[in-house]
Amino acid sequence: MIIERIDRLANYQPILPNIDKALAAMQAIEMREAGVHYPFEGGYLFFQTGTTKPLAEAQFEAHRKYIDVQVVLEGSEYAALEDLANLTVAIPYSGERDVEKYEGETRHFMKITEGMAYVCFPWDGHKAVFHIGQPLEFTKAVIKLEVE
Repeated sequence: MIIERIDRLANYQPILPNIDKALAAMQAIEMREAGVHYPFEGGYLFFQTGTTKPLAEAQFEAHRKYIDVQVVLEGSEYAALEDLANLTVAIPYSGERDVEKYEGETRHFMKITEGMAYVCFPWDGHKAVFHIGQPLEFTKAVIKLEVE
């Protein structure tokens, strides 16, 4: 997992193919409709807005076809990371949805605030959109970069 400021994500182009195209597409979209997939060369992105859930309701997941880049545009959320070897499969991999769900202890987490992003690779078990204490409001872009 990488945690970085949004304005520095382009520096990761050597390990995040097409991140430059993704960021340009994200900036060009004026009407950020939740749930709509906006394609770009090498992937797609969509926007989410909402309220975080309690940690106990969040579930680890991982993806195989895409690198997940989550960009917090407004508000904040917590994100957690765990090595897949330390997790147990709860819902087997769905190729159609490109997701496998996991159960396990949440040991490593961080509050991600406006202007920050985190990158989850296929080997990263991650939880997103949760809170510790009080619920948080957020708006974010989720960028899906094709794994080459």
